[in-house]
This record gives sequence, C-alpha cells and structure tokens, in this order.
Amino acid sequence: MMTINISEILSAPSVSRTYTVCPGFERLKLRRQSYPVSHKEDFLLQVEKREDGSLTVAGETEIRILMPCDRCLDEVEMTFPVHIDRKIPLASSEDTDEAPDKDELSFLDGCMLDVDKLVCDEVVVALPSKVLCREDCKGLCSTCGANLNHETCSCGHETSDLRMAAIQDIFREFNQGK
Repeated sequence: MMTINISEILSAPSVSRTYTVCPGFERLKLRRQSYPVSHKEDFLLQVEKREDGSLTVAGETEIRILMPCDRCLDEVEMTFPVHIDRKIPLASSEDTDEAPDKDELSFLDGCMLDVDKLVCDEVVVALPSKVLCREDCKGLCSTCGANLNHETCSCGHETSDLRMAAIQDIFREFNQGK
C-alpha cells in the first residue's frame, strides 16, 4: 500500500511538495471481482496546501489491467489514463457549501494520503460497461462452451437467443410451406 505522510503540508499555512510515487497494488479489487495489474509506473504527485485552506492533489500516470472479454472470456489488456486533480477544502465549517464529502476524502486518513485509493478511484470511474477482445468477437458456444473465435464446433447454432426460437419456428414453417 502506497501512502504519503503529509503532516508537514497540513501544518504549514501554504506549501507545495512533489512526490515520486507508484501504486502499491498488484490487483484492482472491486466488490465482486479482482483484476491483475499488468503495468504501472512511477509518477509525480503534487500535493499543495493553499492560502485559502484547501488542499490540492494532482498527478498523471497510466495503468494497464487484465480483464476478461465479456463474450469469450479471453484476457484483454485495458489501458487507463489516470488524471488526478482533486481540490479539498480542509475547513469544516457547517455554514460552508464547500464542506468535503466523506466519500471525497476516502483517500485521506488524518495526515496519511493513500495513493492507491486515489489511483483506484480514477480507474473505477473509467471502467467500461462492456469489455471486448475485438468488436466482432463471436463469444462462446452456448451449448459446448467452445471459443468461437478460435474454433468451430458441431453444435447447431440456429439461435443463441431462446427468445428468438419462436420466430425462427415461424420462418421454418413458412419456408416448408413453399
């Protein structure tokens, strides 16, 4: 786990520091799944306390994660650009509209800044709704489980969607009547 002690920054009225950091996690862990990280690099993270009492955290990197294709389950290397640009008001006055949300500060625990949490938050937001190894992925045979991108099978592939079976029966009856 990559953390930075920023007590020096928080105790000063206005200061800026740049840290060379690298995410410490080897897997991106979500609620139900976990994906291996195939590539990550050191990057510069700038942490600054401004005169207005806010804290800014900024940095850029790229991370690559191995995810299964949603159709055929082949492993796909997905690249995620990570752009960290957070401004957090540290004053917690109740009459201020800028009071930080607890979720917004999940990467800050007292004087410890959790770099892994910052990077994970950015990657999770960028996760695609569907992962495909290629646009024309044929997927798996619903009968025998063969990867149709790599092999053909002898199963009858008249329909892979059971909701369409009734319509195909109508077409079959129509064609037999000719």
